[in-house]
This record gives sequence, structure tokens and C-alpha cells, in this order.
Amino acid sequence: MSKDKRTEVSILFLGLSPAEKEECQALFRAKDLVKGELIASEGDLCNGLIIIEEGEAAAQKYTHSGEYSTLRILEHGDVFGEDQIQEEDGRYTSTLEAITDVSLSFISQNNLFSLVEKFPTIREGLWKLLLQRIKQSDERVILLSQKSVRSKISFFLLRLSEKQQKACVTLPGSREVVAKFLSIPRPSFSRELSAMEKDGILSLSGKMVTILDKSSLQREIGEI
Repeated sequence: MSKDKRTEVSILFLGLSPAEKEECQALFRAKDLVKGELIASEGDLCNGLIIIEEGEAAAQKYTHSGEYSTLRILEHGDVFGEDQIQEEDGRYTSTLEAITDVSLSFISQNNLFSLVEKFPTIREGLWKLLLQRIKQSDERVILLSQKSVRSKISFFLLRLSEKQQKACVTLPGSREVVAKFLSIPRPSFSRELSAMEKDGILSLSGKMVTILDKSSLQREIGEI
């Protein structure tokens, strides 16, 4: 991906002129990774900000036995490290793993702070990113509070449809990653998707899920 296409959607640079944005982009370093590579590891010093440009990545929390939970699924324009970068000795609280081939942009903490001094609106962008994270955390609490596998899937699909702005959505990553994000066993996730297809609520085609009966999904979780 060419440099002028990177970081163009980040909330950090809203309000900047094309020339100012280009100046900011010049301080970013591009990197491409393949599926399965680690982008950042839990406990490492957060010495910069990561923006996903293409592909998908997952913020994972690993146990000593190697088991993991998926905390976030990051896609085009999503940012990692915004909650630790402003701390002097901030460290990543989760591991970021490429779940598809990924292109990303990285800016060091020092360069980011230099831009903040020059362009104060970037500080506002950082605050907006933190507010987004709070909203995402609140939504995850609601998701995990759902009492059935179907209600969790319903909540997830509605939010995914809202984000992608269409009824035919693409599941991020693998079914294993999504199941981990929903905190349900993968076989249970697949069985319930098939049952929902049989009930005429949705249709499946690989990673594509078409919502056929949105009202049924809403009834599963009530008003949100």
C-alpha cells in the first residue's frame, strides 16, 4: 500500500489540511505482516501507536497454558496502543496478533508527541480514540452479559452490521477468533449459526453472513 493511502482514515487527523496530513504521514513507518505474526506482545513497552491499514488483527489475552481470549478485533482504521502511549512507562496489556495478512502504520511515541505539540487537534483525536475504547468496553460488557449463545451472536451481528453498514456482513478472522471474542466454544458458535440459518434468521456463505430477519435478532437481546 502506498504511503499516501496509509493513515488517511484515522480519527487522529480529522481537521488537518492535506498538507498537514502529509507532514504527519511522513513520520509513520509502514509494515506488512502475514497471518499469525505477532504485532505487539503483552508486557512490552508501548513505544508507539499502531494503525491497522489493511487486514485484521486481534487483541488477545493469553494464559500460562497457552489458552487465549479475544478482547478486540481490529480492522481498517482501528488503532492499538492509544490507552498506554500517554504513560511514561506504559506497557501493552494484551497481545496483538495478525489474523489475516496485515498492513499497518506505526509512529513512535516521540514523533507522535511532536505532532501533538504542532497540531493540537491530534490531542483531541487521541481523546476521541480513548472514548471509543470506553464505548467498546461497555458494549463488550453488554455482549458478555447475554444469557444464551444465540443472544450473544445476535448482539454481535447487529453491531457488526451497524459498523459495516450493510445487512450482508463479513465475519472478522476465523470462527475460532469470533467464538473466543464471544466467550463461547467454537462448536457451539457454529451449531447456533446453522440453527439460526435453519430458522430463516440469516444465511451463511463462508465468512459471509446475510441478516434476513433483523427483528428476530433484536428480540433475542431486547432493546439496546
